[in-house]
Amino acid sequence: MLRWFLVSILSLTVLLLALFGAGWIWIDHKDLAAFATAKLEKKLDRTVHIGALHVHPGTWLTIEADDVSIANIASGTRPQMVTLGHLGAQIRLTSLIWGPPETRNVVISKFSGLFERTPAHLPNWRFGPHQNEPRPPLSPEERAKANAAPDLHDAPGLRNATILDSDVTYRSANGASYKATLEKVELASTSDTSPFTMTLAGAYNGTPVNISAEMEPIRELRKTPQRPYGTRAHVTSGDMTSDFTGTLTDPMDFDGVEGHTTVTTPTSDTLFSVAGMKGDHAPVKLTLSGDFSHSGDNWHFRKANGTIQTSTMEDGDFTLVEGSHGKPDDVTAKIGFGRLDINGLMPILAPSGSKGSKKSPSTTHADLLLLTPPDPDPLVHFDLAARQLIYNKLDFANLKIQAAQIPNRIDVPVLRLGYVGASLSANGHIEADGKSSRIAAEVALTHGDIDRLRRVAGLAPVPVQGTLSLRITASANNVHTLNEAMSRADLTAAVSMEKGEIAREIVEAASMDLRLLFRHAKGVTPITCLLGVLQMHQGIGVVVPLRLRTGAGTIAAKANFDLNRRWLDLVFASRPFSTSFFALDVPVRVSGRFDAPILSLAKWSKEGRTMLADSNEVTNLPPVLQGFAASNACARPTR
Repeated sequence: MLRWFLVSILSLTVLLLALFGAGWIWIDHKDLAAFATAKLEKKLDRTVHIGALHVHPGTWLTIEADDVSIANIASGTRPQMVTLGHLGAQIRLTSLIWGPPETRNVVISKFSGLFERTPAHLPNWRFGPHQNEPRPPLSPEERAKANAAPDLHDAPGLRNATILDSDVTYRSANGASYKATLEKVELASTSDTSPFTMTLAGAYNGTPVNISAEMEPIRELRKTPQRPYGTRAHVTSGDMTSDFTGTLTDPMDFDGVEGHTTVTTPTSDTLFSVAGMKGDHAPVKLTLSGDFSHSGDNWHFRKANGTIQTSTMEDGDFTLVEGSHGKPDDVTAKIGFGRLDINGLMPILAPSGSKGSKKSPSTTHADLLLLTPPDPDPLVHFDLAARQLIYNKLDFANLKIQAAQIPNRIDVPVLRLGYVGASLSANGHIEADGKSSRIAAEVALTHGDIDRLRRVAGLAPVPVQGTLSLRITASANNVHTLNEAMSRADLTAAVSMEKGEIAREIVEAASMDLRLLFRHAKGVTPITCLLGVLQMHQGIGVVVPLRLRTGAGTIAAKANFDLNRRWLDLVFASRPFSTSFFALDVPVRVSGRFDAPILSLAKWSKEGRTMLADSNEVTNLPPVLQGFAASNACARPTR
């Protein structure tokens, strides 16, 4: 019995070995393409093509696949979603039993993947029988589950892998494409406990990129997402270099990212190219560093600091929230500058081919575009502050601005800055007007020193000291840029004297006081009130009434001016009831260029007499200015 049992066991063993050997030989020579194709088509509900698939048994199981493709959805932009020229890999046979799998000599060549959303927002990476049917938006719980990081505790060990001549493209529902070209990618590790390295040579949307990275061992990768996976990466593209040191909880999807990053470039050519800004731009020197994070739909860059041209960013906080189901992205930026030089930033802010290009860097002339797209993507909300702001020849202090871009409109609820000692605040909005824009704004200026404002305006010295307050309403239609809006704006403004004084000699001279023939008036007299009302259209305007009341007399005036020609025509006269017995009260006219006006008697010309008659006119103000002007004692017409 024992002998029979031993013979039976031996016979069974021989039979099994014979069957295993026959199967081994059969598998080694069998093309499994048809078998794998049928399985994949059933699972994916897509047409699948595999030109050849071979499995070679051994201590290291070898897999070879050629000419593989998976069809795209019916409304896709190309027939195949995925194509693959060749795949080769070896898997340690015993690792398939005891796990985790261990691979080596992985080679992927001529892989091309297109991941896109159709205009109906259908993703082509959705498989199964209902893949072409629209689905309702995911609930927050479903969305969180879909975005959850995968469990990588069974991630295969990878000794070495090479990807050649491949590309991956993402195409959005609105047709924007983002293509990563992988000319050569190499991944390697000597064991699951040694560092995992990667080198990449490729391009992003046609812009060459090289990346070298050293990551923690694959053993640590298997602990994600419970434990973040440490990574250091160095990126070069043209003259731009960038470094990242941090962690990821979902390395396969570049998610759960936390780390510090730096970017340095002397020209920003790479950044212009990646942003799709083709053409000729002046160099923009950039050095920026900060803390970067990405989780799900949220991208965050905080504690940003560095230099952009001659501007110095001291603290920046940028947040991007990706839109879902056809909604635009949303960007929020809070930025603090020490110095913000708009002139130096014009290569970024100006369109290609405008002044300030590489061909004519010396002609840089700051002029900001004021366009409001009907469907902006992203929507932008920003809060910006700067201790110094330079725009063309203007030098401002303590800038504070809040703005938001929404469809067909940009709102600016807060704008504050200082200029030559004065405080300026404003609010307004920009609205779409066909292919141009229309603008409306309200502006207030306080503590405006007359002499300092006179000097920056290029006016001749005036014998008046004190500070002014202004209220302005402005509008401009059919404009495209800030400078165009400033030159073509319609303004209504009221100016009031807060406190001040005027040379007594001027008041007596304005009233033609006969005592000036025998003495020289000395000293100053306080200004009781001053009020001027301005109406301007495209740089040409009128100031009426313009009234000045002092202890030595009251003066009423009217002024016409042209900022484009830097020309004025001013008529003023003292009011008889307010001056001394010796005053002749003869009206005077000042006319000519700002810096060289000519003095004459107002009644010597018809224009002067007409202006004199208008000098006591009461101007109708818009409601926003009425309260400001009414509080001024000079608002009442003079006799």
